[in-house]
Amino acid sequence: MYIVLEGIDGVGKTTHINYLYQWLESRGYTVEKLVEPTDSEIGKLIRKQLTNPEIITETNQQILSLLFAADRLTLKKKIANTKNSKEKILISDRSFYSSIAYQNNESISKDWIYDINKYIPRPDLTIILDLDPKDAIRRCDGTDTFENINFLKKTRNSYKKLLKYPNTIKIDATPSKSEVQEEIQKVILEKLNI
Repeated sequence: MYIVLEGIDGVGKTTHINYLYQWLESRGYTVEKLVEPTDSEIGKLIRKQLTNPEIITETNQQILSLLFAADRLTLKKKIANTKNSKEKILISDRSFYSSIAYQNNESISKDWIYDINKYIPRPDLTIILDLDPKDAIRRCDGTDTFENINFLKKTRNSYKKLLKYPNTIKIDATPSKSEVQEEIQKVILEKLNI
């Protein structure tokens, strides 16, 4: 099964992926974590670009969209081999939905994001961790250009629009880590039909 945690910077994706990994492993599942961007050469280039103050300009957002799509293609086989499995679970802190939410300026259409990511398998389950951008900013380390209150507000709204897609649910990331993790686990157990 391919499970993705999504949400704006500061919602706790990395923390919850780590908790989830330990919990699923303790239940006997074969679990692997994915991180976007990856450690591929393309992923390294993306990480470098994310610290560039100019990354939120129109052209740089278009370039970033293409780079993320290319980086995801390096994961295609791994994702395809795990999809719909009840024994093997792949958990990721992002997916192509991140591109839809983050590359949100007027020069980039959602259709184009879908087109450039059309060969990437879709998640079996997407959990959007939702948090007020003011709270999210307090949790961030301030190293990424995207950690900006106005940008995060717009991105959060883009994530909310994604809730119309199948197998996509929202979990409030405001409560304690243990409460949020409990909700995530409950959703996954339901998906696994346990």
